[in-house]
Amino acid sequence: MTEFLYLSDPECRVFESRVTEVRGDWVVLERTAFYPGGGGQEADRGILSGLAVAEVRRDNGNVLHKVPGHRFSVGGTVRGEIDWTRRRDLMMGHTGEHLLFSCLQSVSPEITVVKISITPEKKSVIINGELDWRMIGLAEERAMEAICSRLAVSERTVTRDDPCLEGARAKMERIHGDAVRIVEIGELDRAACSGLHVRNTGELGMLLVTGLTSARPAGDLEVEFEVGDRAKARAAELAIISLHAAEVLGSSPNNLLGALENAVRERERAVSALRKYGLKALENLVPSSISGVRLYSGIFESMDKRTITDAASRFIKEHAACVLGTVGERFMLVVACNPSIKIDCVGILNKALEQVGGRGGGKANFATGGSPAADGAEEAMVAAIASMTDSLMSSDI
Repeated sequence: MTEFLYLSDPECRVFESRVTEVRGDWVVLERTAFYPGGGGQEADRGILSGLAVAEVRRDNGNVLHKVPGHRFSVGGTVRGEIDWTRRRDLMMGHTGEHLLFSCLQSVSPEITVVKISITPEKKSVIINGELDWRMIGLAEERAMEAICSRLAVSERTVTRDDPCLEGARAKMERIHGDAVRIVEIGELDRAACSGLHVRNTGELGMLLVTGLTSARPAGDLEVEFEVGDRAKARAAELAIISLHAAEVLGSSPNNLLGALENAVRERERAVSALRKYGLKALENLVPSSISGVRLYSGIFESMDKRTITDAASRFIKEHAACVLGTVGERFMLVVACNPSIKIDCVGILNKALEQVGGRGGGKANFATGGSPAADGAEEAMVAAIASMTDSLMSSDI
C-alpha cells in the first residue's frame, strides 16, 4: 500500500521512493507526493527521475503513476518532483471553492452542490437552487472578509459516527469505509473532502466570480471563479472593459448597469419593430415567374424559424418555389418547392450555406438550415436564388 505524502504533507514538492510494482507504463511507489485527484480536483503532474508523469490515479490502496518510456524496476529508487505551480493553483482553487460555496450558502441557504471542477483551465461549482448576481456580490464581500481574516484551513480524519459530521457538508453515500476526512475553514465551513488545500484563507489573496450560467440538468447553475493572481488580473481586465463600455454608452461607470438595461430595452424595441415590418413584407411578398413557376424570395430581419417555415409551407401549396432567409444573431435559410416540381432543395440549400460555414437538411422539396453567424447571409441568399432559378429553368416542370 502506498504512503500518501500529499496528505501528511501537502507542501511536499520533492521526494524519493522505492518502486514496488511495475505495470507497463504504470509505476507503483512505496510512497508518493503525487495527488491522484479527487473531490473535483485534477490529479498532479510532474516528473519521476527526469521523466514526465502523464497521469496519476488511485487504485485501491495504491497510487499509479503513468510514466511512458520508463525503465524503472521493482526495488529501484526514483526521485519525484511535483509540478508545484500547477499543484499550488489547484490547492488555492479548491480552498476557494469551499470558501465561495459557504459564502453563497450564507445568502441563499437552500442551495446545494451538484458538481465541482478544479482544473488549471477552469474553476467552477455547479449548484442547485436560487442564485443571482446580487447574491453573488454579497457572497464575494463575505469571502474577501474571510481572506483578509486569514482563517485557518485545517484537515482531520474522523469516523462516520463522529458528532462533528452533524451540520457538515458531506455526501456520505459517496464515502467508502469508516474514515471520513474533514476540511474546516475557521468556523465558516466544514465539509467532507479528499482534496488538497492551502493553510489559511489569506493565501488566496483574492476571490472573484467570473461567470454565472445555466448548466445541465436544467435548473442548475454553474458559478465560475478565479483566485489569487488570476483573480486580480481578471478583475483589472473587467474594470477596463466596464470603463470602455460606460464610455461607449455615454454613461458613468457607476450607472453602467442602468445604461445597459436601457440599451437592452432599446434593442428589444428595435427588434420588435423590425419583426413587425418583416411580417408585413413577408405577407405582401410578390413572386417572380420562372418557367411558369412562381418563385418567392427574400431575406427578413429577426424572424423566428416557425414564421419563416410556415410562410414557405403556405407559398408552395400552389405551383411555386421559395428561397426565404432570416438574419438576427444567426442566419437561417429555407429552400422549398411544390412536390410536383422535381428539384433538389437540399442540394441548393447546402451549396449556398457552404459559403457561410453552415449546413442543413430536410426533404427533397423542403430543406432548412443555417449558420451560427449572420456574416455572408446576403451572398448565400443570392447564391441560393441563382441555383433555384437555374434549376427551374432546366427542370422538366
